[in-house]
Amino acid sequence: MRLPHGPFLSFAKEVIYCEGNTIQVHCIFNSCPSLAIFIEAAAQCTAGFEKTEKIKMGFLAQAKKIALLGSLDEKEYLFTLTQEMQLHQFRQFTFEANAFDSKVKVVTGAFTLHVVEEMGA
Repeated sequence: MRLPHGPFLSFAKEVIYCEGNTIQVHCIFNSCPSLAIFIEAAAQCTAGFEKTEKIKMGFLAQAKKIALLGSLDEKEYLFTLTQEMQLHQFRQFTFEANAFDSKVKVVTGAFTLHVVEEMGA
């Protein structure tokens, strides 16, 4: 995955699974994350859907139905995202996250990205 983020702000590390409109990504945080950082990590995970090495710049246009279901005291999580819709430059996703070695969901939600341009390879 290629992201235009520096190492301190790059949370999405490795695509574990990708098929069709569903992806699972291993995310690692430098410290226990906040709910806002979870939303940023979910947005970063969408880069795993890209089939090219080009970096696309995107902006979080909307976050909704974000639910904190458990404590955020781990540093590694597995994010599962589903791309629900794509209309021109807008992409809508739902996501859930659980501690990397657990099947217990700690955060769920939905968000929309606005992808505005491709950057160099």
